[in-house]
Order: sequence, then C-alpha cells, then structure tokens
Amino acid sequence: MKNLFSFILKQAHWLLFFFLTAFSLYLLVHNVEFQRSRYLSVFQEVAGRVYAVSNSVQSYFNLRTVNSGLMQRIAVLEEEKQVYKKELENLSEQALPDTIRLSDAIYRYIPARVVFNQITETDNYILLNKGRNDGVKEDMGVVSVDGIVGVVMTVSAHFSQVLPVLNSRSHPSCVIKNTKFFGSLFWDGKNPRYIHLSQLPSHTLYSIGDTIVTSGYSATFPEGIPVGIIEESLNRKSEGNNSLKIRLFTDLSTLSEVFIIPNPLREEQINIAKGVSTK
Repeated sequence: MKNLFSFILKQAHWLLFFFLTAFSLYLLVHNVEFQRSRYLSVFQEVAGRVYAVSNSVQSYFNLRTVNSGLMQRIAVLEEEKQVYKKELENLSEQALPDTIRLSDAIYRYIPARVVFNQITETDNYILLNKGRNDGVKEDMGVVSVDGIVGVVMTVSAHFSQVLPVLNSRSHPSCVIKNTKFFGSLFWDGKNPRYIHLSQLPSHTLYSIGDTIVTSGYSATFPEGIPVGIIEESLNRKSEGNNSLKIRLFTDLSTLSEVFIIPNPLREEQINIAKGVSTK
C-alpha cells in the first residue's frame, strides 16, 4: 500500500494532466454543438469499423456451419432431382409389370468433409470424416458438386479412405455424353487437372469440348455424373482404339467437401452381373 501511494505521488502531475484533458474534452463536446456533432460522427465511424471487423471474424468462424448446411441442402436437392427424373422416365416409357429396373434406384447422398488429400503421387488417396457409423461402405462412389472424385476403398468407424481418379488403379467406366461410346478413365501421374479416357472404339465419334460422364455400367456410380470435357485426341496410328485427354470438372487440388453415394441396388446388380458372366 505504501508503494502504491508513493507511485501516485510521483506521477501526480501526469494524472492531473490526463484528468484535466479528459474534463476539457467533456466540456467541449457537451457544450459546443459543432464539436458534439463531430465527436458523434467520428465515434460512429470508429464503432462502425469495429463492428464490421467483428462481424467479419464471426462470419469466418461460422463458415463451416453454413457450408455444412449448404452441403446437406445440395444432397437433398440431388435426391429430389433423381425422383423427378424417374417420374419423367416412367411417363415416357411403358414399364413391364413385376419388373425391377436398376434405373429405378434412388441414390442417397451423404455429405462428407476432406481431412487429407494427396495429388502429387502416381497413386494418391483422400481421407474423409465419414465412416461405418455414418452408413459408408467400401466401393461407394464419391463425387463433388462439380463431378466425379473417386471410390471408397477402406472404412473405419468414423473415417473412410477414397481411391480418387488421380490413382493408377482407378478406372471408372465413362461415356461421351449423348452417345453410346464408352471407355475407361486412366491417370498418367502428371497434371492433376487432366485424365485420359482410353479403350474407346476406333470408330468413336466426338468433338473437342464434348462432355464426358459416368456410364452407369458399374455398381459404383449412377449414370450421368459429370467427369470433364474433351481437350485433345491422343490417338496413335499403331493402336486399334482411341484415347482422349480430358480436363476434369473437379479440381482435386482444392477439394474440401464431397458426397458419398450408396447404391441401394448394388448387391442385386453385382449378383446379376455375376450370373450373366458365368453363362
């Protein structure tokens, strides 16, 4: 206490100065109309900037919550789109009674977040924050809002590892949109924005800029998932088939949010395919 009084006495002139300055400003602002208006204007400007910065910071921290809500909404819209598409198909064709068609399956979309992503190797992989407890299983397709991403390979309780199209072991079946010409995707380990569509018939008809989509021939991806656009022909005269350079719609280098797609008729589709192949 003695030291405190000693400090106050030593700094008394400064304390008096600040007190008189503050009191003078108070009298000036409250007794002179012009000064009061200027003070309020400056105060409002400063307060506005502080609130703006505060709101920006708060909005930044709320982005993940907002983004999660948007992904959930997109998943619902994708499922609703499938329902309307099936209804239109049913109106345009006569379905046979007691016949189950694979096109009648409604795919459910499970939003997930990328927790690890690799694009610099020949065999890359992606780790997602959804696993067995969320209904994720091996061999489910993974897409982004822009297009194809990859296939779930291994699953734990809370995480799943994805084999992306940027992997030498990934070969999803794809077609040139609005045609019947199909082939397999192939990653050459170079530019992560490009991939090859190989094993196309030699008589394939296409144009630069045509869109590539999933074929729906496998039990992993629904038909029509966007893949990319044709940028270049890689044909070799010595080869008996065509190969195309495709620019991917999905930029895997900036990937952060995806959808996992369970196929409700997967087991049936696989069993039918096995039965056909053994005949």
